[in-house]
Amino acid sequence: MMSTFDYGNARLRARFPNLLMKEMLEEMTRADNLDGFLSLLIKSSYKSSIEKALTYSSGIQIVHTIIELETEKFFKDYQNFYTDSAWEQIGLIFSHNDLQNIHTVVRGILGGVPHREIQELLNRSGMIPMQTLQELSRSRNFNDLISKMTAFRLPYTDVLLKNQTNLQTMQGAQIELLLEKEFYENILNVKRHILNHSTLLKEYFDMNADLENIICALRIVKNPDMITRNELNLKECFLNAGTFNRTLFLSTVNEKEIEKAIGHFKGSIYFPSLQEGLQAYKQTGLLMEFEERLRKQLLEWASRYPFKDPIDIGVPIGYMVRKQNEMQNLWWIAKGIQLGFDSADIIEHLEILQ
Repeated sequence: MMSTFDYGNARLRARFPNLLMKEMLEEMTRADNLDGFLSLLIKSSYKSSIEKALTYSSGIQIVHTIIELETEKFFKDYQNFYTDSAWEQIGLIFSHNDLQNIHTVVRGILGGVPHREIQELLNRSGMIPMQTLQELSRSRNFNDLISKMTAFRLPYTDVLLKNQTNLQTMQGAQIELLLEKEFYENILNVKRHILNHSTLLKEYFDMNADLENIICALRIVKNPDMITRNELNLKECFLNAGTFNRTLFLSTVNEKEIEKAIGHFKGSIYFPSLQEGLQAYKQTGLLMEFEERLRKQLLEWASRYPFKDPIDIGVPIGYMVRKQNEMQNLWWIAKGIQLGFDSADIIEHLEILQ
């Protein structure tokens, strides 16, 4: 069945003014403690969630609970606002968030990361309930994780089972690629007809795929021996998705220097972000400098979708991106205050969307 975005978009447009402004976020960073932070936040649309969280949480766990409550409301609202074909399109966005969360949990378990640290890295807006993800994060080992995923009948279980014996020796980037291929080349491909409803939705996924492929190419340029050491097929290291032809990435990885590698993307919308990343990379030597700037670019781009497409999926994507970003900023502010960081340090690490 076909459905429109009219009702849901009208409801979401009314909520945009309630999103926290930069000035409010910066004021919160100056709070002396978590109580001071909450006293400021309670003046916002988070009031009801704060009052509920205070009845059964304490300390930093209050903020964690608030975000869980807000995420639960957020997801239910989207389900109520949109139906039929409109919900099918939006559901793909939530499914993509599931991809990021499963990847975070898998890498965390394989790396022996404490479950609380894994939980802090989770994207709080997906089809998989947060309580389920928290249970996965408590897995004793990888086999225990697979058992839980099987019991919950979660996506990506089959692809992990097929590669279970190899995962213990895989690098994080290889696991990431394994999960991304499952999403882009299987899950998303099966629902290709849904993407045909919206060029903007296709653009959103293409940009995410571009980002992953660019970062993969830069990883190989920096560590070329990872291909021979792990006996990888170079052609299979990239997603068969996005706006670039894979031959571009195959030529990129032949470069010996990162600076020459990013030159292959000159003229693309990503090149300015890659240039900014290069300047920081020269100081730190971390590929994260490129990834952070590309992800920020994607966030900025998607956050402007409501203006680009005010009567279709642009509004739910734009509001989702902004709300998720806001909750992530609130978590970082609360964590920074708890750890005793000063206001300037906390503000420096906020991602403020224009």
